[in-house]
Amino acid sequence: MKIPSNKSLILPFKHSRVDNYLSNKFIVSSIPYKRVEQKLFELFVNQIDYEALAKVDDHTSIIISIPRSEIIKYVTIQQSLAVTKSMMEKSITFLDFNRPEIEYEHISIFSRISYQNGVLEFETNHAIGKYLKDFKNQYARYNLEKIQSFKYVYSSTMYRILKMHIGQRRYTFSYTVNELKKLLQVDENKYSNFYDFNVNVLQKAHREITQMSIDNIQFEYNTGEKQRGIEAIYFKITTPFVSSESDKLDFFEAIEVNPEAVLENVQTILDTKYNFKANHRNLILENREYFNKFVTIHIEFENGVHPHVKNRTAYLLATMGLVNKRNPK
Repeated sequence: MKIPSNKSLILPFKHSRVDNYLSNKFIVSSIPYKRVEQKLFELFVNQIDYEALAKVDDHTSIIISIPRSEIIKYVTIQQSLAVTKSMMEKSITFLDFNRPEIEYEHISIFSRISYQNGVLEFETNHAIGKYLKDFKNQYARYNLEKIQSFKYVYSSTMYRILKMHIGQRRYTFSYTVNELKKLLQVDENKYSNFYDFNVNVLQKAHREITQMSIDNIQFEYNTGEKQRGIEAIYFKITTPFVSSESDKLDFFEAIEVNPEAVLENVQTILDTKYNFKANHRNLILENREYFNKFVTIHIEFENGVHPHVKNRTAYLLATMGLVNKRNPK
């Protein structure tokens, strides 16, 4: 990796890079971007090489170039001209919600954005490096194609917040109304009462995320028992993984209480939903390790955790180490 004398890390463009990774400090920061600006920022984030970034000091900037062919998948070149100018003029605010009046930092993200010879190039401010590197400790992972499909500005931000909590295996959480407004980058002069904030921000983001079923994320939110003077909003996330984990706990409790009934149910599942040979079937029923492994993966199948697996029997055999193939799809 080439690092010039001005301490900028040049990251070559990588095609077909689907997953985005973003430091949680970025997610809980405030960047007042409109939707088209968000789309370009998401393209920029998608190209960050965190392994390369980990090898340089905290004050190294990065340079990322994105070809025109990728840009026009999501925005026009005319749009990019307008919004990159505004992106240059905006700063990101990092703060601690627990001590917002004591600790905060405003930083310009980009020191330069240029478009030449069909390539859009972003160069970050040196001061932003330490926040990008925080990826090593806490980060959210999300799919570029999926997040680019959002039409609503608050949906994109709400989705990243949900993915951050899922990444930390935190499926229930809450924010004060003011905290959530800051996270969703709602202008402080807009939606001063909760009804307007709920109708114009939360309901629209909830509807788009859940109807599109991106990553099969479903979530609910409520205000507790309060109807007036609402101060906090409580969230609950449901995903196939969360559902399967709950079912797994139920299974392990049931096998302790009534192992005979569980064994009978598992035998029925083996015979009706899978195509195991007799020796493999008997091994699963007789060996506790294989038995537990079979049930846990079966539960994941039933909850849609492995949607791309075509041959479930072969997948199970490979996962349990009973055949030489690995993870058949």
